Amino acid sequence: MALRLTALTGALISITLGVLQPAQAETVLERITRTGRVNTVVMNGSLPYSTQLDNRYVGLGLEFAKEIQKELSDYVGKPVELVAQPVNSIEQGIAAIASGAVDLSCGAGFSWGRSMFVDYTLPFALSGTRLITPVGNDGTPSALTGKTIGVVKNSLAARAMEKSITGAELALFENPAAALAALKSGEIQFLAGDSLWLLANRSAVDPAGNVTPSVPYNRSAVGCVVPENSSGLLNLSNLAIAKLMQAYINDDPNAQSRINQWVGPGTDVNLSQDVIKAYFTNVLLTAALLALP
Repeated sequence: MALRLTALTGALISITLGVLQPAQAETVLERITRTGRVNTVVMNGSLPYSTQLDNRYVGLGLEFAKEIQKELSDYVGKPVELVAQPVNSIEQGIAAIASGAVDLSCGAGFSWGRSMFVDYTLPFALSGTRLITPVGNDGTPSALTGKTIGVVKNSLAARAMEKSITGAELALFENPAAALAALKSGEIQFLAGDSLWLLANRSAVDPAGNVTPSVPYNRSAVGCVVPENSSGLLNLSNLAIAKLMQAYINDDPNAQSRINQWVGPGTDVNLSQDVIKAYFTNVLLTAALLALP
């Protein structure tokens, strides 16, 4: 059951050297320019970042992916299509990006291990590992002794639980949708994961459950990832993300509507606009605030 960075590293390397390995004659940005397509990883059941709705994918991550698509279209001087590439596991998604077979994934939590294989953009959210627990359980290590905790395989939460909790068993699920289904069916009573993911999905799978503990087991930034050493795509992605965050800070109604529908006031995540503005401002201050038009 132990989840080790070395195991994931080996899997990524083997996949990178296998069928997902693309031709290296052109850069990622050159390929996007030639094909008019930017391929983006999506995953069902991963709200607020992405989920399948009818025949399309939606979510906070897709809002930022669309901004990157727009920035690429402006840069190359022709329309660039955003093409969803569904994956069934975190490992499959990261491997596809690491190999260069897919160009983009928005909604990825930062990991030093993953940063060896992919490049991260500016973050657009801050999350951390918490749990959905039954009423009366505060989600602290002592309260989890002897419990079975559901986690998504190869997720940051799985690693955090393995390192932080002793005397509990981890039930590994291949993807977020499978983990949520297990909680809803009663197969598990405890589910650990990204805090925003838990909040966005709790009402649908365990409305009586609590998101605990009050202080997450760890914290991580959430942003987009692109293939390593693809500086052209990385720079344009950062600019696109910064523009959408700046528009939100500047009270642009379209930008605020796009963000708020996934994490803002009245949603299951229910962040206030002031909290979102403060986070976006802090992120942009690590680089530079954009000038008003």
